[in-house]
Amino acid sequence: MRQIFRKFLRNAGFSRRIAPDFYDVMKANSIDLVLDVGANDGSYGREIRDRGYEGAIISFEPNPAAYARLKSKIRNDFYWEAYPFALGEKEEELDLAIAENDVMSSFKPLTEFGKEAVRSQVGRTKCRILTLDRFLADNPHPQKNIYLKIDTQGYELEVLRGASESLQTITAVQAETSLIHTYANEADWIDFLLWMRERNFEVATAVCNSACGWRIRELDIVFTHPPRDQLLYLKSL
Repeated sequence: MRQIFRKFLRNAGFSRRIAPDFYDVMKANSIDLVLDVGANDGSYGREIRDRGYEGAIISFEPNPAAYARLKSKIRNDFYWEAYPFALGEKEEELDLAIAENDVMSSFKPLTEFGKEAVRSQVGRTKCRILTLDRFLADNPHPQKNIYLKIDTQGYELEVLRGASESLQTITAVQAETSLIHTYANEADWIDFLLWMRERNFEVATAVCNSACGWRIRELDIVFTHPPRDQLLYLKSL
């Protein structure tokens, strides 16, 4: 009977939940500031608002069209700020290739797979890049527990490289990582995990956010600092 019931639930679209998701990590760590890097028009922020998050959100979106939609949607949310620039490894200006589906816009060229997946790019715009270290130094906030979410279409590691000081005080990091690369020169997911481990972050949870046929294409991986007993064990390896 148990197997029949489970089959019924699967066929009805329900699945057994085992791993925590990103919002579980937020609640467990009493997050009170979310840095939404690569916000597009704010879908991530609206999702966590719908889940019950009432703390501060700061969004970064360099695409002028997406930024305009974002500003319109958050105009009545007094705990949500937005800035029309990108975050990266250093302060500079870069060309952003705007995709027809502008959530896929990127600073990086497409791979052969990416040309099939993205299909069309409709323009380019020059964008200002700041580092997260510079932004937080210039814009101090009273919040204690910071959650950094990065979805920048292959540019995630560059954002983190510009946050060497900030990472010491950030509680959790959520980053989109690719198993099948859409963009050229984006970090391999294994290299990404090792880079984070070197900075005292371990995987808290991971969720598939897209697939290609029967293969996982992208994962949203959430990193947190390990508990002290786990840290001592890792250092002994």
